[in-house]
Amino acid sequence: MRDVRRECDDQPMTTDLTEPADDTPRMAARRQAMIDAAAAVFFEHGFERASLSAIVRRSGGSLSTLYQLFGSKEGLFEAMITQRCAEIMEPLTAPSLPDQCPRETLMRIARGLMGVLMDPEAQGVWRMVMGEGIKFPRLPEIYFRCGPDPLQAAMIRYLGDLHERGIVCCPDVGAVVSAFCGMMQSDLFYRTVTGMRPIPEPDEIERHVQKMVDLVMRMLAPG
Repeated sequence: MRDVRRECDDQPMTTDLTEPADDTPRMAARRQAMIDAAAAVFFEHGFERASLSAIVRRSGGSLSTLYQLFGSKEGLFEAMITQRCAEIMEPLTAPSLPDQCPRETLMRIARGLMGVLMDPEAQGVWRMVMGEGIKFPRLPEIYFRCGPDPLQAAMIRYLGDLHERGIVCCPDVGAVVSAFCGMMQSDLFYRTVTGMRPIPEPDEIERHVQKMVDLVMRMLAPG
């Protein structure tokens, strides 16, 4: 017999269009609760086996509200990845960014990135994308479009502006940004995410951040 509930969980649903849009703090809190619950359920069960009903139960909301806010399981996954990326990019959106020390800005970005990379639920999402991406090709497409790609684009704009102003020397800004993001993951991330070692202590993460940022700053040093 077909699992009708699972089919309904996985498919977009037509919501009641007579229900007015709700941009109140209460609805924002519900939205955040659903994103947090989704991260936990995706981490525990993977994308295919994650049930929207389970997410609703954990968040304390309703299935109709979930569909109203996100439209589908993929929409919820996209919102979760987008929010995580926005948190990492926060240092690149500060109004005082042009006046900040480039090294300190990169340190803040690196700390935010490592905070996500070393978060157990975020690592679960990464494993899910790697493990289920062939069967659900929309997952890696959403992951890169809403996660790494915006972060790298923002860093390219930031370092490109510094290069034009003569503060750093970065003629191939795309290569430097790609190297920065790759070094931040490196052996430390891959051994942790694959279970080869436990999540490092904060002081080890901080040493890693400082070492990687120092390497990038040497790349950026004017001739």
